[in-house]
Amino acid sequence: MKKLERNLGLSSVISISIASMLGSGIFVLPGLAFEVTGPYVWISYLLAGLCVLPAALSKSELATAMPASGGTYIYIERTFGPMAGTIAGLGLWISLLLKAAFALMGFGAYLGAISAGFDLKNFALILTAIITILNIVGVGKVSGLLIAVVLLSTIGLTVLNIGTLSTAQVITGIPFSFSHMDSILLAAGLVFISYAGVTKVAAIAEEIKTPEKNLPRGILLSLLIVTLLYCVTTLALAKYLPIEQLKNNLRPIYTLAYEFGGKGFGMIMAVLAILTMTSMANAGLLAASRFPFAMSRDHLIPRLFGHLDRRFLTPVWSILASGLVVACAIYFLNIAKIAKLASAFILTIYMIENIAVIALRETHIQWYKPTYKSPLYPYVQIFGIISTLYLLVMMKDLAVIGLVSISVPGILIYLFYAKGRVSRKGVLGIRGKRTDLVNEAQFPAPAASEKLSLDQDANVVVALVGNERSPEMLIDMGTTLAGGEHIEVAHLTEAPEQTDLNDFTDEDPKLRSLRRRVIAMAIEKTTPINFDPIVTHDLSKSIFEIGQRLHCNWLFMEWKGRLRDTFTTQSPVAWLRSHLNCHLAIFRDNGVRYMRKIMVLIDQNSNDVTLIQAAQQIAESHKAEITFIYLIDKDLTIEETSQVEKYIRLISDDMTVRTTGHIIKYNDKVDTLETLTVEYDLLVFNSNKKHRWFHVFGTEDDQIMAKASCSVLGIHTGSTN
Repeated sequence: MKKLERNLGLSSVISISIASMLGSGIFVLPGLAFEVTGPYVWISYLLAGLCVLPAALSKSELATAMPASGGTYIYIERTFGPMAGTIAGLGLWISLLLKAAFALMGFGAYLGAISAGFDLKNFALILTAIITILNIVGVGKVSGLLIAVVLLSTIGLTVLNIGTLSTAQVITGIPFSFSHMDSILLAAGLVFISYAGVTKVAAIAEEIKTPEKNLPRGILLSLLIVTLLYCVTTLALAKYLPIEQLKNNLRPIYTLAYEFGGKGFGMIMAVLAILTMTSMANAGLLAASRFPFAMSRDHLIPRLFGHLDRRFLTPVWSILASGLVVACAIYFLNIAKIAKLASAFILTIYMIENIAVIALRETHIQWYKPTYKSPLYPYVQIFGIISTLYLLVMMKDLAVIGLVSISVPGILIYLFYAKGRVSRKGVLGIRGKRTDLVNEAQFPAPAASEKLSLDQDANVVVALVGNERSPEMLIDMGTTLAGGEHIEVAHLTEAPEQTDLNDFTDEDPKLRSLRRRVIAMAIEKTTPINFDPIVTHDLSKSIFEIGQRLHCNWLFMEWKGRLRDTFTTQSPVAWLRSHLNCHLAIFRDNGVRYMRKIMVLIDQNSNDVTLIQAAQQIAESHKAEITFIYLIDKDLTIEETSQVEKYIRLISDDMTVRTTGHIIKYNDKVDTLETLTVEYDLLVFNSNKKHRWFHVFGTEDDQIMAKASCSVLGIHTGSTN
């Protein structure tokens, strides 16, 4: 398959991003915003920019983890699945093209300032044909034109702003009052579409040099530049011109330039406005054409749209289709109204991008390794979700109409074309509740790279997912509980669903080293150990399948737990607890290598049987002593105390190692265990609490795992006998 060339540097990224924003958002919309909020439009632009910032940070992170053409479509498809990807891809494609068409029509007011002889619609169609051809010829050539146009427009607006703001104030401003906030926020919702292009550049990530650096830098720098330009320009308008002259003025920049520098300067700014809005349309077509290209590669729409021209290495049919949509929109539609409807979908996409970052981080998907991470996570994302949701609510019926009109075609395309061609689930489908993990008969054959021998049962399965502190320590714990029986060590690598597993043919040097060490352990401990590297699209299903097919009694994994001040939407082992029949042992390696003192936290219930048996096997292997601890949060009566002491003596009598027992009262269970475990090498406890939606800061079990001073083994008792 041919690939797009990486020929865009940081300056091109900034130029394309600014060109996607700098257009009708500053040359046309201020006049409409002044009608809503008077002289405080600059505050509305500032608030809108702040609401866009979380999406810009989130998209920068997503783009460095998935630098592929398609941008937001790719992120949503991989996170939420192909149906959401189809809706998002088609919706973004149409939205960006409608906004491009709006930009081409938006310079009509400025064209009228130069000459009344132009036919606006025909001229816009000619420009559409020109930018379509430019995009087919190659993005590198287009980016050179964008740099020149953006530079000229920025310089022109800067000169105009400095000139008007440096003169004596002509118009006396209206004193600010908090009573104006409603109109300011309403105007912020209106001008939000001015920033809609800030993250468009991520759609051409495959054509950017060193995207892990240039993409986030370009997005954030362009947002900063444009926000400053918007705020200063609208402040200059409010300071220099009467508000009545600005309200519903569709060429406010021309009016400001004309009043300040005369007709000649006004004509220059009108020409710059036309060029800038044309470049905005070009940037929109450039980014939008990559959505069909990416969707076709994922079999969501016909393959024709993924074809690259041999000469120019650009997706010709995708670009032509995009140009045709723009032309039809210009010729047939009421562009201003449709563009506003499309902005409702863009607002929704910005909200979903913030949700996607949270989902990908909290599911701990292996392949999600962004080189840039959004700061102040997850608070930035939460702010972005709330702020964009608020703006959507402000749009009322318009938001619903926009979302429905764009979402319905996407749903229909998925149901009647894509559904039968794809089997991907998305990250949330994989990590969520799995109705497909029901019985052994439903399992398909392993994928080509999942070379796992399933002809021999294993008493213990050790699942290595690549982030273990010491794989040997985890395997050693497994061999202890195996009692000399067969052990399966599965090293799992999770790849995105779009990746062909057959591409993973070479074994990593670190994997070869681990294989050698596992073989050495098998010889030393005289325990049959199989080592199998597995590459999979579905980590949870692969682990589940291994446990079921090998009929294991124990499944071992490592997990560091969760601190109270960290955020989680789902424990990465929660789905295993809810699906597996075997005992699940979650180990947190805290660096302890000599286990001489083991604390066993008993609950005085049926789960203690498995817990105590495991603790005894580990103690025998390491020649350690066991201390049984019974924690209570209230004073016990003499009779209750006697019953607990009797229970501890009863279980101690059956032990083959030295044991002691204590009853300890606590105020805070986690803090108490953190203090107690200072004196021990291993804590063993029942980890049977289910993860609920309200455990956003981790369950109590997660916090115990994270804060204990020694190594920890949490055991979830299964139905295995």
